[in-house]
Amino acid sequence: MEDKRTKQELLEQIEQQNLIIQKLEQQLHQVSQSSEKDLEHRLAITINNIPLAILNTDRHGYITAANPAFLKIFDKQSNELIDRQNIKFFEPFQKTELHHRIIQLIDHLTDFDIELPFPETKKDAYFRCRGLSIKSRISEGLSFLIIIGDVSKRKLTEHELIKALQKAEESDKLKTAFLASMSHEIRTPMNHIIGFTEFMKDLSLPAYEREEYADIIFDSGQILLRLIDDIIDIAKIESGQMQLHISVFALNEVLFSVFKSFNEMRGRKGKEHINFLLSLPETEASMFMKTDAVRLQQIFYNLIDNAFKFTESGSISIGYTIEDDNVTFFIQDSGPGITVEQQEHIFKRFRQLDYGLTKKYGGTGLGLAIVKGLIDLLEGQIQVWSEPEKGTRFTFQIPGLIVQSTARQSKAIPVTSLSNWSNYTILIVEDERTNYNLLMIMLRPSKVKIIWAKNGKEAIDLMEENKAVIDLVLMDIRLPLINGYDATKAIKRIKTAVPVIAQTAYAMDVEIQTAMEAGCDGYITKPIERNLLIDTIASHLPPK
Repeated sequence: MEDKRTKQELLEQIEQQNLIIQKLEQQLHQVSQSSEKDLEHRLAITINNIPLAILNTDRHGYITAANPAFLKIFDKQSNELIDRQNIKFFEPFQKTELHHRIIQLIDHLTDFDIELPFPETKKDAYFRCRGLSIKSRISEGLSFLIIIGDVSKRKLTEHELIKALQKAEESDKLKTAFLASMSHEIRTPMNHIIGFTEFMKDLSLPAYEREEYADIIFDSGQILLRLIDDIIDIAKIESGQMQLHISVFALNEVLFSVFKSFNEMRGRKGKEHINFLLSLPETEASMFMKTDAVRLQQIFYNLIDNAFKFTESGSISIGYTIEDDNVTFFIQDSGPGITVEQQEHIFKRFRQLDYGLTKKYGGTGLGLAIVKGLIDLLEGQIQVWSEPEKGTRFTFQIPGLIVQSTARQSKAIPVTSLSNWSNYTILIVEDERTNYNLLMIMLRPSKVKIIWAKNGKEAIDLMEENKAVIDLVLMDIRLPLINGYDATKAIKRIKTAVPVIAQTAYAMDVEIQTAMEAGCDGYITKPIERNLLIDTIASHLPPK
């Protein structure tokens, strides 16, 4: 809409200037039919009142008049110009083309219409220069007009429109590359999942092979999940829907968790030969942070994953330093490094695609854009130091360090080792049989009793019939007949104290918030991890 309005204004300006020039030409034609005295009078009125800069010369090119607009633009007095040859006036501006056109006008009566930059008059000035020859039918005298109009705004608008067009074309190019890369990034793990699932059907395979294939399927599923999470996260960041959950937590525990996760992952990535180091400050003080622990971990995960992706040998180190009660986190690798040109763009989405990096190393080009977005959201800063063939070091700062704090971390203790829940009953509300079977298999070792409801209405009816024995509800949100939100409200009216855990494929904060407002006591996001499911249920089951 803005581009259309700008173009319309531009066309109106051009039309207005053309009308002025046409009016001037008509005036010149009329005065050429008049007496010399009348000609001079009418020409003087026209020249002095027209908003364009006008220079009038005799047949030899000597200046005979200049209107106020001309004097103002070039900061001159009339007596400085009269009887001065117009060619010499423009010599200081070194306008070779204008000089040539004026000579052609005087010697060959060749009119001209050109546009030239004139930064000598003001910054970014651009003038439209037009030369006309005028011949009086009465005296047969010949004179010339140089008409100059300031078209700086139009030129600036044209320049901005060209930049906008180039930016749009670049964006389309990057989006096309992103979609091509996305297709590859999705199809590769899907090929692993489908292919090795077929192999798993062969019951004659030894157990170690089946376990190896199961690991490949799981890892491929995790890759797909991270891909989907990246797309959702960048959409949340750019739309302003990313919500933070601020809490106080032990800083070293977060770093240890991240380090452990990637240390175990090195072998599966084929990077076990790379030294992976964790560096923490040598201090006995307790280090706590008041920020979003999940987003801090996500920043580290993306930067470390990036380091492993590009580093073929050598080492990767992570950690933080403390100075004046401010914390600086770092991730350093011995990879190929980043050029100065690339450093200017690496935090923009899809830029790895633009430099062809994903073709060699894989990925969607979203990771560093997410990192930058999260750090901005946490009111922090990020820096990069790198030289080709000398590795890369990312550092970032996030406010919220608490040194030697007595603050205690409030978190549920994981209960991944299953207890005996044979005296508990859980109502699973799930319309998809495959999803229900998966939950049932996950919970089978606990010996918990399970009641299955296939839709929201059935869940309400079963709660009415079994409210005395149901201890917890696993509630899917997208259900037929009655959705999970309304079913939860009805169940809470039947049995207020029963914990309801939402299980949803919706990863957006607004859906999670809606579930909590409906009365859910917790939530887990699909695809559901077994350990997280067990821990979440354990933290909500009432004691018996």
